[in-house]
Amino acid sequence: MAIKWRDDEIVVISVTPVADRLARPVLTLILLVTAIVEGASHVPFVRAHESSFALVFVGPIVVVLLTRTWRWRSHKVHVTTQRVILEGGVLRHWRTFVELRDVLATRVDQGIGERLARRGVVVLETGLGPIVTRRVRHPEALCRLIDAERSHVEPAVPYDTIFGFDESRSQWIPPRPGSPRLTGND
Repeated sequence: MAIKWRDDEIVVISVTPVADRLARPVLTLILLVTAIVEGASHVPFVRAHESSFALVFVGPIVVVLLTRTWRWRSHKVHVTTQRVILEGGVLRHWRTFVELRDVLATRVDQGIGERLARRGVVVLETGLGPIVTRRVRHPEALCRLIDAERSHVEPAVPYDTIFGFDESRSQWIPPRPGSPRLTGND
């Protein structure tokens, strides 16, 4: 199901998160193919059944590599002029929308290795709690971009709004029977 863009909404950037958990299957695939080729050149039994060895040992690794690649490529982070959209999933697709006016702050979570590789997780702080993206390349740049777009959006209610309470319109609600009575002496 495609994202329904608003009439006055412009996509600023779409980001695919960092490839996650692909290195080990790739290295295993290279190691197994090398072992089968070398084994076929030295052992007659392996040479006779080279395609069977490839099917049994390399086939599952290729399946794992393809499913992880498919899962990785299905995740996206879209930043528009009005909202941030996180989407992903292969069989069960999910999508999260965050209005830019609801984002109170952005921050980057990175370890030392992630800082050196310029990778990290972007956290969008909202009134209802943090929303975390998957690891992306250059997370500081993504935060700067989101903050720049946020500066162009007016909040729904200004932060300096003072809400009053009109006592003349309030109603007295009697306590439930059996509930403890609260007195001013407690």
